[in-house]
Amino acid sequence: MNDFLLEIGVENIPASYLPPAAQQLADDARAMLAGNRLAYTEIYTAATPRRLVLTVRGLAARQDAGEDVLTGPPVARAFLPDGTPTPAAEGFARAQGVPVQRLERIETPKGEYLGVRKKLAQRKASAVLAGELPALIAGLRFPKAMKWEASGARFARPVRWIVAILGRTVVPVAFAGVRSGRVTWGRPWMRGEHRSLADAKAHGARLKSLGVILDPQTRRARLTALAEAAAVRKGLRIVPDENLLTELTFMVEDPRVLVGSFDRAFLELPAEVVVTAMRAHQRYIALTDRRGALSPNFITFTDGVVKGPKDVVLGNERVLRARLADARFYWQDDLKRGIEALADELDRIVFIEGLGTVGEKWRRLLDVAGVMNATLEAKQRVAEDVLARGARLAKADLASTMIRDGKEFTALQGVIGAHYATACGEPAVVAAGIREHYQPRAAGDALPASTLGRLLAAADRADTLIGCFLAGFKPSGSQDPYGLRRNGNGLVRLAAEMPGVRLDTIIERAAAGYASTMTRQEVEARWKDKRAGAELQEFVRGRVEAFLKDNGMAYDVAAAVLPVSWTRPGVALERARAISALRGDPAFERLVTGVKRVGNILPRERRRLGAGWDDVRRDLAGEGGRAFDAARFEDPAETDLLDAVRAALDRMEPAEKRGDVASVLKSLSGLADPIDRYFDKVLVNAPDPALREARLGFLAVTYSLFGRYADFQAIVEQGSPA
Repeated sequence: MNDFLLEIGVENIPASYLPPAAQQLADDARAMLAGNRLAYTEIYTAATPRRLVLTVRGLAARQDAGEDVLTGPPVARAFLPDGTPTPAAEGFARAQGVPVQRLERIETPKGEYLGVRKKLAQRKASAVLAGELPALIAGLRFPKAMKWEASGARFARPVRWIVAILGRTVVPVAFAGVRSGRVTWGRPWMRGEHRSLADAKAHGARLKSLGVILDPQTRRARLTALAEAAAVRKGLRIVPDENLLTELTFMVEDPRVLVGSFDRAFLELPAEVVVTAMRAHQRYIALTDRRGALSPNFITFTDGVVKGPKDVVLGNERVLRARLADARFYWQDDLKRGIEALADELDRIVFIEGLGTVGEKWRRLLDVAGVMNATLEAKQRVAEDVLARGARLAKADLASTMIRDGKEFTALQGVIGAHYATACGEPAVVAAGIREHYQPRAAGDALPASTLGRLLAAADRADTLIGCFLAGFKPSGSQDPYGLRRNGNGLVRLAAEMPGVRLDTIIERAAAGYASTMTRQEVEARWKDKRAGAELQEFVRGRVEAFLKDNGMAYDVAAAVLPVSWTRPGVALERARAISALRGDPAFERLVTGVKRVGNILPRERRRLGAGWDDVRRDLAGEGGRAFDAARFEDPAETDLLDAVRAALDRMEPAEKRGDVASVLKSLSGLADPIDRYFDKVLVNAPDPALREARLGFLAVTYSLFGRYADFQAIVEQGSPA
């Protein structure tokens, strides 16, 4: 066994390309080695701006033994009744170069076929790699690739060298006009430093002698240590930014730290603006003093030792000064106009082509947020004037110079709007709502802390979803240009924190709001005739299912609660957790069995889910639309179950009002015994049609009591196959 090394040397690749490329290289290498029956001990990949590296430790010298099974005609067509081979059998044997007598009967999913087993050659690993590596390299995918030489090969950046060594032997590989060897380079366009590798194991030491830190985790730790030490020397602290640190890790091979400064007058700008100017444009790390106030200093890195570090710092300071000067101009220009004037301009800014203006959008937000606000408890509701002001100003910063012209500052939507609102004297609650209504921006982000922020955030996401589905911009496969999956996930998380809010109500109300942008007839046509409404409901329901699974709910429990409570994600999660807590409880497992027995004997159209309390109570009293004639019951087990169901109903309704789902399920579990006795004693499908209908009607009402909480038919019983 030997170690194998593949290094693809390139001109600087963008940092964001590298982690996915290293992961794909590892995955593809595993698949390639497995497909070629090459055993190994470990695979390691690493990436720097100028190299992608694959190391395979303990690679077998040859392929493992294997055989190929080739099948020919079915046995039924291979022999005559007297056992003589047919022409089909003889032709197959001849094609495989073996006598008919060597053919075997081989069982396949399609039946018994005539076949032959052939041992596969055990080729040398070096020969296999020489044949497979060009395709492995060419198969690496990048957001953008380029062509730079006559062969037309595509890669993220031009390939300048390839190292491919198995043990001490170079594996011959050619890609994009470059042939493999044993020489690796440091920074070839600067000092032309390079090292020859005697074998694959020498790679790490030889790179180290070139000043290259190959392992990303080691580089990240080095960056962190250098930044923290530099900050301490200045009596400062670094502003934590994991995303920036990751980006820097893949921008340098040999990090060296420098500290710069800027004019303290720029600290009059909002801190987020200053930090964004540093981070987005130059990848600088911001610093604060020990009280947490932003400092007029920054940390930057060079790749290796540079001549004239003071000049490098001065150059970085000059670039940052220009960006901060632009930001100050944007800030002052926007404040001259004021946030009210910015909001007035929204009627001239297109939201999405065909979906009206941002001015129309904020008015729809106010309408939908108002509907949600009314469902909240009185003490939680937002005052109407505050809600109206928050909705009007939520998108005002889209008309600002900072967001419209500032490029790197576009990520500050909402944040800069809150600063403008505060500077213009708006109440703190309104400013907070403006800032928070973009939250959560990504999975794992915090939800808005204020009720106003949550209402505006939910309304904003619902409005975007409805508009895009009306316009036919629904996600497809990996294509989601408007981020609707992320939007839907955020909407579900927000609705889960507002128990009175129903997703179906929000969806319908938001759709109606587009009648001010399109004609009402056009909205109705797109919503119904083109099934946009049904498609969106199914889409949002899928987001609720993902929400439940992300919170640790089993697939069958999620499937059980979704039909009944997908419109209220918080309720769905609460019920799913309560059901999960009872998994394995004998009474509950018997209940699930009993409910399934009830459901299995009922026609599908009579299995009602999500029934209201009043409906169930009227039906049990013999007054509802699903009434049954209890006077026809003949066996005591029937009246016993009826009494038990009524008693359970009396306990369940107040428990549900208290939000005590566990007590509700406990009451339902108590019906396991009477259900078992019922089916032991009662013939539901009695010969007498009137008696049969009375029993089916009663079971339908009983089933609706369970179906109010979940579709228990979907739950996989403990010990049952999934």
